[in-house]
Amino acid sequence: MFDNLLCQKEVLVSLRADVESDRLPPALLLSGPPGTGKMTAALEIARILSCAYGSDGREKAAWNCACPACNRHRVLAHPDILLLGRRTFPEEMSAALELLGRAPGPAASYFFVRAGRKLSRRFDSVLYEGEETRLTKAAPLLRELEEQLSLISPEKAKKGELAKGAAEAAAKACQAAAKLEAFVPDVPPVFMIRNAEAWAHLAPMGPRKTVVIENADHMLEGARNALLKILEEPPESVRFVLLTSRRSAMMTTTLSRSRSYAFSPRGPEGTALVVEKVFRSLEPAASVEAFLAARSFPPERARKQAASFLGVALGSRPDRTSLGPSLERLASEAETSFGSGSGAAVLASLLEATKDFGQKDEGFSSSFSSFLAALSSLLGDILSDERMDAASIALIERIASLVRSSINEYESLNRSPSLLAETLLYAIGASKVSL
Repeated sequence: MFDNLLCQKEVLVSLRADVESDRLPPALLLSGPPGTGKMTAALEIARILSCAYGSDGREKAAWNCACPACNRHRVLAHPDILLLGRRTFPEEMSAALELLGRAPGPAASYFFVRAGRKLSRRFDSVLYEGEETRLTKAAPLLRELEEQLSLISPEKAKKGELAKGAAEAAAKACQAAAKLEAFVPDVPPVFMIRNAEAWAHLAPMGPRKTVVIENADHMLEGARNALLKILEEPPESVRFVLLTSRRSAMMTTTLSRSRSYAFSPRGPEGTALVVEKVFRSLEPAASVEAFLAARSFPPERARKQAASFLGVALGSRPDRTSLGPSLERLASEAETSFGSGSGAAVLASLLEATKDFGQKDEGFSSSFSSFLAALSSLLGDILSDERMDAASIALIERIASLVRSSINEYESLNRSPSLLAETLLYAIGASKVSL
C-alpha cells in the first residue's frame, strides 16, 4: 500500500492510518510543491479504494496485487476514477520514453502507459457529456494515443525487454500526446464539474469511486462553487482528491470541507533516491521537477522560444518601421537578447533547446510540433490586441499561413524540422512573405 510514494514519510503514515482504519474523509487536499508525489498518492488512493483484496487475508493494494481492479488501475483504465485539471505532460512522457530505452521491462512500460493515460483520461466521455462537439478536433489524436498505448503492453514485457513494437509505439504516442495536450482546458469548466457530480451519484463498479482534480486552486469561481456544492453533501461511495501547489489560494470553505495532507520538498538525498528508483538514473538534479524539465520541451519553454523566433524574424524585416506596437515590442525584446541580424543565433538556441528537434534525444521527438503550436498560439494572442492596425493584422495572418504550411509539410511530407524552421524564419523576415 503506497509502495511507490517515496520520501514522504509523514504523509505516508497519515494516509495509511486513515485507509486502514476506514477513516478516509470524503474530500482530501494534497498540498505541496510540484513534483513531490501528490498525483502518485492520489492514484494510489483510487486503487486502494477499488482493491478487491484485504478482507480475505490477502494483502490489500500491494503494488503487484493481482485483483482485477488493481490490474486496471495500474494502467489507469479503471472506470471508477475521473481525472480533471490542467498540467503539462511532455516532461513525464519524455522521461518515460527515455526510461523505456534505459531500463526496458514491465516497470518502464507501466510508467509510460500511466504517463500517457494521465493525459487521455482528461478526455473521458463522462466529463464531456452534453458537450461532445468540444472533442471533435481532439478525437483523432486521442484514438492515436490510445492505439499506441495499447501496443506497449506491460504484461507482455520482460526484464530487459519490451513487448514487440513497443518502442516504435512509444515514440508515436509522444507525438500524439504533444498535439493532444493543446486541447486540455486550462481549468476545468463548470460543465465538467457538474458532469463529475452526476457521475459521482451513480453506483460504482467496485467499492468506491475517486475524482482527482489537479491544480484545484486554478479553478474559476463558477467551477469552485459547483465543486463546493458537491462537497457539502458528497455521496458516500465517492472520494474527492484535490491537488494543489498553492494551498493558500484555495477557497476557505473548500479547505473546511477537506482533510489536508502536506507534502514536503524532497532534499538532495530524497531527490536522488526518486530519480534512481523511478527513472533508473544517477543524474544529479535539484528536484524531480527539474529532472523532468531537463528532458522535454514544455509549453512555457516552447512559448519563450517562439517569441524569440518571431521577434528576430520581424526585426530583420526591411519594413520594420511600419510594425505596430505589439510586433515592435517583440522585435525589440529579441534584439536585446540576441542582437540585430541574429537569425543564426535564435536558430541555434532553438535547436539546442529541442536537441535538434529530437535528432539528438528521442525524448524531444515532439518538440517541433510543440514549437509550431506555441508559435500559432502567440500569433493568435497578438491578433487579439485591439491596437493592431490593418497592415499588422494582414502580416500576422500571412505569417500564420506560413506556419500552417510548415505544419503540413512536417506532418504530411516528413520534411526536416530544422530546415523548415530555418525556411520559416527567413520567410517571415523577407519583404515579401512567401515560401
